[in-house]
Amino acid sequence: MFVSLILAAQTSSFAAGITPLAEKVSHRLSYMKDVAGYKAQNHLPIEDPVQEAKVLDSAKSEAEKLGLDPTTVEPFIIAQIKAAKAVEYRYLADWLAQPETGWQPRPLDKVRQDIARLSKEILEQLARDLKSGRFTSDERSSFFKVVHEPNLKESDKQQLFSALLAIRLAK
Repeated sequence: MFVSLILAAQTSSFAAGITPLAEKVSHRLSYMKDVAGYKAQNHLPIEDPVQEAKVLDSAKSEAEKLGLDPTTVEPFIIAQIKAAKAVEYRYLADWLAQPETGWQPRPLDKVRQDIARLSKEILEQLARDLKSGRFTSDERSSFFKVVHEPNLKESDKQQLFSALLAIRLAK
């Protein structure tokens, strides 16, 4: 009984620890409306393989510096990129049906600076969290509650969370 109470306390304290990471992931995704709006106004495609490659390379390099295994971080970064693009496409679809008035997106270069800062913060949080213990499927509901951006589907959250569970510290 005593052992199960200790394990429950450790699990719940770590589960509470996923909240800062989930908040950062959600905050990063909140910029996708500006990205989609800027791209729509400037007739730019959602798909930007050159930018995606820069984001992935930068994240893998930063992950390595932080003591994370870059090969296990890569699927999580890709999941973030896919979720971001899905959100952008959904905004575009919404605007086709009903254009949004009275709103202007922020300049893309400024938004990308904020996204880069948040991406680094996400990796730093991941490194801190993993040094305290591994993520488990028990944190799923906490992660899903916090990551709740418009146009983000449950399947997007599941891909993000599954990739998160696979991240490991470097050996």
